[in-house]
Amino acid sequence: MNIKKKKLTDKKINKLFDKYSYPMIKACITESQKEKAIGLSKILWLLLISGTDTEENIYVTLKDILHQHDNIISVGALYTHKMKKSLTKKEIQILKNHYEDIENINSLMEWGDITFLKNSYFYA
Repeated sequence: MNIKKKKLTDKKINKLFDKYSYPMIKACITESQKEKAIGLSKILWLLLISGTDTEENIYVTLKDILHQHDNIISVGALYTHKMKKSLTKKEIQILKNHYEDIENINSLMEWGDITFLKNSYFYA
């Protein structure tokens, strides 16, 4: 898919993230639940934009957080069938192109530790 690199504004990125994370966040009742759902959404977002969102990588990543197999499978299915599908292929490619720029990846440092991305294509 040949998508020209477009400069994404923070507003557009936030809009795409909100659309993407909505399936996980919509069921939250408390602020604590919402914060945890946003945290999980951010982790899965990083896998998505880095192109490392394989079933195995999702499972291994979530295993350290959720611990129980059934919970991992449920969140992985939510990611695959709802969250990822909430974005078009074009939007995902635009995001991947945006985050190929090291400055844009570094802007995610405010999200916390993203050192696992050093093994992704961003740092190849």
